[in-house]
Amino acid sequence: MHNTPAIPRLSSSTVPTSISPVLRREPTIPWALGWLAIGLTGWGCGTAKVHSADFRPVTTRAVGANRVSDRPDYARLLSETARTNGWTAIESVDWLDVGVQSRFRYEIRENDYRTPALLSDDALFTQTLVYLGVHDVLDPLRVAGEFMDSRRMLSDRVSVPNEENYREVLQAHVDLHFEDVTPGQPLTAMVGRMTFDAVDRRLIARNRFRNVINAFDGFRVRWGEDKKPWELDAFVVRPVERSVEYFDESYNSSWLYGVTGYYRAASPGIELEPYWLLLDQNARQGIPLERYLNTFGLHAFGRWDDDHWDYDVSLAGQVGETRGLPQRAWAAHAETGYSWKVPWKPRLALWINYATGDQDPTDDTQQRFDPLFGATFAFYGYSGYFSWQNTINPSIRFSVQPTERLRAEAIFRANWLASDKDAWVRGLRIDPTGNSGSFVGQEIDLRLAYPVWRWMELELVYAHFFPGEFVAETGPDPGSDFIYLQTVLRF
Repeated sequence: MHNTPAIPRLSSSTVPTSISPVLRREPTIPWALGWLAIGLTGWGCGTAKVHSADFRPVTTRAVGANRVSDRPDYARLLSETARTNGWTAIESVDWLDVGVQSRFRYEIRENDYRTPALLSDDALFTQTLVYLGVHDVLDPLRVAGEFMDSRRMLSDRVSVPNEENYREVLQAHVDLHFEDVTPGQPLTAMVGRMTFDAVDRRLIARNRFRNVINAFDGFRVRWGEDKKPWELDAFVVRPVERSVEYFDESYNSSWLYGVTGYYRAASPGIELEPYWLLLDQNARQGIPLERYLNTFGLHAFGRWDDDHWDYDVSLAGQVGETRGLPQRAWAAHAETGYSWKVPWKPRLALWINYATGDQDPTDDTQQRFDPLFGATFAFYGYSGYFSWQNTINPSIRFSVQPTERLRAEAIFRANWLASDKDAWVRGLRIDPTGNSGSFVGQEIDLRLAYPVWRWMELELVYAHFFPGEFVAETGPDPGSDFIYLQTVLRF
């Protein structure tokens, strides 16, 4: 017997006209937390061997958690591209970064739980990115720009800005770059439009799967670089609102402040990434969700036993207000993996994602964790049905590389609601009584990736969602399939 599905607690009709003046005062506590993060990282920096030329910190093996801090990964020095292709005339151009990426992805969805009617559909998604960056030749002045064109075709669904964004400026920023402000550490100040990852990408991400990428307008300072023993990153930006028909804009109604630190001197055993973020978003037309959220936490990862074992841990706390209600929430990720040193490079990993949900929809507090501008695709399921909010999500992953190029993986995921009275947010289901249980279902993800040539890669993904008790008790509960075939071309 099915209960009547209800809409998650995000209705614009409940939006207040103002937020408590207590939380609207100057954010002295959040700023203190931010400077604490700087202090902790700076303390570690004092022990770092900043002059070590052979220092090579490891990266996390957690899926999707490695950050792109500045230049997109498809862009390279023009001189490197010239040498690879034998273009002798421009081999000396070592002051220009350039990249072009064109992606084509054909998707098939059966019983899409992100839609109230469980629609089935197929579509062709295209995304074109072009990047140019000028550096060194005009130092300390540097400039960078990136163009994006994202489209969806062969589909009858209504256009949405997460999937379509025509002829858009994704990045356009001017930088002041100073080498060796401290021994071996550069300082870069950026102003303009930019896109980047922060920490492990769970709260701020340059989207890799979604057809349209997050962008921000504002100011950012980086002290250090990715391969250095330490780095600090601070920013004051406005999130860019995406539009299908018009140029994207940012507004004074929404501000994001952040300080993140990266301590790598103890790699490979441990790397620490403390952070503090403040989102101050006022309600206005088109933005009904009013938020004043301080999010602070720590990401840590490393390897041991001659690189056989690895781990990745993330812990985040959140205080503030959402829709006029006091917010107290937290989230965590814990993972460990083992890699065999054999030709097929197998790795087995176990992890659990946790994020609090609202304990009582009728009280005057809010406990559902807000994932801000984070990525979801690889972290919580290829179906796109889950995110880092109101979830208990244990998973097991086995990956292997049977040939020099072919990579394969299989992931099994189970999903429960952290609070059975709160929503399965992306599935648009809720039972405020909690009588429908908490088990949402299971998902199996399979993926194959194969670089055909240096400039072309194929990827095939299949995901199947098995609905659980909660889904059966709150509405229709058929199984759901998601398949895509993707081609990425890089020039």
